[in-house]
Amino acid sequence: MGQMRKARTSRKKVRSKRRDSNWKNPASLDDILAAAESAQQAFDNEQAADQYSRAASLLRNGHTIASETRESLLIRVLEKLGECKVSLGHQSGAKADFEEAIAMLENEQGERNIRYHETRSSLFFYVGQLCMEKEALRAYQQGLGSLETCAKLGEKLSSDDAQDSPANPLHEVRAKLSGGYCTIAELYLTDLCFEDNAESECEAWLTRALELRDRDGEPFVDVLQTMASLRLSQQAKQLESAEYILRAFEKMKVGCDALASLVGLMENGDSTAVAEQALELTNVDSVNTLPEFEFRCQTAKLLLECATLVRDTPGLTESQKAAEQQCVSAAVSVLGSLLAQNDEVVEIWFLAGCAFALKNPLTVDAATYYLERAMEMLKKVREVLESNAKVCSGDQLTEVKEELEENRIQMEDVQGKIDELMSVETAMEE
Repeated sequence: MGQMRKARTSRKKVRSKRRDSNWKNPASLDDILAAAESAQQAFDNEQAADQYSRAASLLRNGHTIASETRESLLIRVLEKLGECKVSLGHQSGAKADFEEAIAMLENEQGERNIRYHETRSSLFFYVGQLCMEKEALRAYQQGLGSLETCAKLGEKLSSDDAQDSPANPLHEVRAKLSGGYCTIAELYLTDLCFEDNAESECEAWLTRALELRDRDGEPFVDVLQTMASLRLSQQAKQLESAEYILRAFEKMKVGCDALASLVGLMENGDSTAVAEQALELTNVDSVNTLPEFEFRCQTAKLLLECATLVRDTPGLTESQKAAEQQCVSAAVSVLGSLLAQNDEVVEIWFLAGCAFALKNPLTVDAATYYLERAMEMLKKVREVLESNAKVCSGDQLTEVKEELEENRIQMEDVQGKIDELMSVETAMEE
């Protein structure tokens, strides 16, 4: 099935499509901020960035409004401006805005309260996302320091019996801490993987994250998934990866099953067609709190990698062998949830075909269905790319040629998997 995990999650440059709208040309600071917020809500990030930039210039020149000090308002505006620039792909400009906001925040003479530390942690995490290697590490560590302070201050304000209530912000801080610890661990799995202490540092940060508990008493889902990735990279502990990724799946199982049922891909089914009548979503909360699309895509890849690992490892006990099909069934559920959310992603169809190819008993028809659908989508993509290549030149042509080569490799992978299934089916018939 080839390499199913990326060494690093790429940071895509997302450029919002500017909408046709008659934005006002506001004169006052209040009007400028209102226009900026309206543009951002309308996903017109270019217009929003223009207005936030105007507001920042006014504030630097001494303008203010009654509700906030000039410094605190400028920090907030710079944070919003940086967010807009990130969405537009202007990463260097965004980093400069976040760093200016951090410098102003550190110079403020106000109380170092929860709000201060929340803002500080957010700004440093933004910077970390825009940096690489040790520079990113330093930024994340700064952000985590403030988050840890938030947690300590929150514990003082919260009574013991209210700390885990849904409305308590302390739970959100713990979730952010878990995510921050995992982010640093992932740095040691990727950017900093050649550091002498990379493995021990990765393990140490994840150990800290495992100590934080979600409302169900389990660690948060991101740390369980990152632990699975770490164990897969450790030859002596690889089989433990299945345990961690299955625990991660259990935390999203209800929501995934509910969505998967809508496309006829329930955990124990092998249907290839959309269900005649979609089941009513009775677990709305579980669906709404599912991890993001890319996170679940990575979950599915890890589940399939763990299933393959268990299958290819000799001398396992029956209990250990059972993990293979548990991982496959879980992957089908996760992939079903992804198809219900977006059925235009080729990779999801390919992974679904791979999942059914691993099912026991082998479901050749289902596996072939999903793989052939992936092939159809790849062929359409190729037609578009070949058409673009005829009218492009220079750097654009180079980019299109690179995409065509990637498309060719993907088609070969899919066709190879289809041929493999056909060989298995022929052997079974004989």
